[in-house]
Amino acid sequence: MIPSHSNQASGVSSILVIHQGALGDFILALPALETLRKAFPYARSAMMGYPRILELVEKRHYADEILSIDQKGMATFFVRDGFLDFPLSQFFKTFDLIVMFGKDGEGAVMANLRRVCQGRLLHINSFPPWDKQVHVTDHLLKQLDQFGLHNSESNPRLHLKESDRQWARDYWKSKGVTQAERSKGVILHPGSGSKKKVWPLDQFLNLTRTLQDRLNSKILIVLGPAEGREVEQVFEEVSSNQLIIAKGLTLLQLASVMEGSWFYIGNDSGISHMAAALGIPTIAIFGPSNHMVWSPRGEKTAVVRRGMPCSPCPQERFFQCKDFECLRAIEMDEVFEAIRRIGIDMNA
Repeated sequence: MIPSHSNQASGVSSILVIHQGALGDFILALPALETLRKAFPYARSAMMGYPRILELVEKRHYADEILSIDQKGMATFFVRDGFLDFPLSQFFKTFDLIVMFGKDGEGAVMANLRRVCQGRLLHINSFPPWDKQVHVTDHLLKQLDQFGLHNSESNPRLHLKESDRQWARDYWKSKGVTQAERSKGVILHPGSGSKKKVWPLDQFLNLTRTLQDRLNSKILIVLGPAEGREVEQVFEEVSSNQLIIAKGLTLLQLASVMEGSWFYIGNDSGISHMAAALGIPTIAIFGPSNHMVWSPRGEKTAVVRRGMPCSPCPQERFFQCKDFECLRAIEMDEVFEAIRRIGIDMNA
């Protein structure tokens, strides 16, 4: 057990968190990171993973410093019983506590960290067993709880800086959008990291047009690297001064632009988790994934899904399935019902 009354009492004045997960995995781990922050509020905190994701928390409550998991020398730690990079070995020695999120607590990285670390090592299994209907965030918090690290907050939360908000104000101003219009703005994200988790594009297009007809709101269409030029062209053909296409933004820039929006609608994606962590009322459209395990967490979130006999998909079936009726069957009226469920009055 790791006592968490104070840094001095626990002997923990420096912490390194290693997290190599995708955006959604990382967002759902934020309550666990908050647990560590509360347990050791004065400890130097560093995080290692993918910088494009970790910049969301660098000097923003959770991490004083971020490092790339892909940096030179790190590859030596993924080979068991081999030569270990000396500068990184010395770096790891400087931490009183290293917390590694991952699947395998007995893998090469953990084994090599044990070879060089002088502080304590803590492995957190990132994913619950398939047959356990437990949300990922609760799964992570339960593991920390077993080490005497307690936290009652289970909703992920991102903390932006004033400089982030100023960047967003300048962005919206460049698009001709006032602050009042921004607060009534709607965010739509028609993509996902996997095309097998995407509600059909024509449905998203119909949703966009319907929202345009019903609302006097700016609609921001978020397009990421996974959405090709053909998706962009589809929305460009929707001629309207209500519509703004956001592309080429970093995750931090996108989070800054999204914060304070009226509501968000997206697929089962990391961006949907990010929206919920920003406090935006969030609707996520789910298909093959288990919503009991992977749904976004927030004060106002709703999942739209069709329960099919074959869902949720085990991994092997997910890769084999070519139909995904679980997504095709979802109607636009179900999305509007979810909007009402999270307390959005579109007639106000």
